[in-house]
Amino acid sequence: MNFLYDLLYRFREYFLLILLIALSFILIFSNDNTEVQAFRAKVTDTFGFVQRPFLALEQMEDLRAKNELLRQRNLELSMELQQRKEEALENERLRKLLQFQKESEFQVLPAEIINRGGSSIVNSVTINIGSAHGVKKDEAVVISEGVVGKTISVGENTTIVQLLTDVNFRLSVKTRRTRANGILVWSHDNICTIENVPKSLDIMRGDTIITSGYSDIFPEGMLVGKVIATSNEIPGFHKQIDIRTFVNFNELEEVFVIITKPEYTVNN
Repeated sequence: MNFLYDLLYRFREYFLLILLIALSFILIFSNDNTEVQAFRAKVTDTFGFVQRPFLALEQMEDLRAKNELLRQRNLELSMELQQRKEEALENERLRKLLQFQKESEFQVLPAEIINRGGSSIVNSVTINIGSAHGVKKDEAVVISEGVVGKTISVGENTTIVQLLTDVNFRLSVKTRRTRANGILVWSHDNICTIENVPKSLDIMRGDTIITSGYSDIFPEGMLVGKVIATSNEIPGFHKQIDIRTFVNFNELEEVFVIITKPEYTVNN
């Protein structure tokens, strides 16, 4: 309390001045005289001019806050849109998988890819089914677009799948049109080559490549890829044949394991 009295005493002149100024304004603004009214208007204009920058700053701050809310809402809408797109793509994939499972002439098990590169030795993926679901080693792994690979290591609830794009993977294939046989070997990305095809055989760009059936793993007639280039210019007796796989291995998420192969082959 003594501090307050001391403060009032030390700055009494300033407090008195403020009080007198406030009293003057009260008297001025309560007077209806014409000259006083003119003076009052000038004072009001002056205060309005002084306050204008502060009002502008307040409006800018308000706009800044609204812009921040709009950016946040825009981000939320963008994320929601991406989620809807992802859900639509997932629904389309699942629809294709269910259609393939329904129309397949093989007994197949659906599986999801839960890891890529499950083995340091081969190019592989890990799927979420294993021996407990009926999976065995050396069974074909496919999707509706074509051959994916084969099972090489089977656990109780997971399985490692060697991909067609592994450098050591070999697949006996043939052309659907002329039935010319060869051995498919991965080259790069989704590109493979077909080896041991004589130059005399008729193979053209655009030909569809399917499994030959000369395998205990892959049934005959499964889609593999399409010929994108052929050449007889290389030395020797065999053609240079490049194909692009129907399966996009960079986008794999779900696959099927063929656990029982029928005694007949697919019509092709």
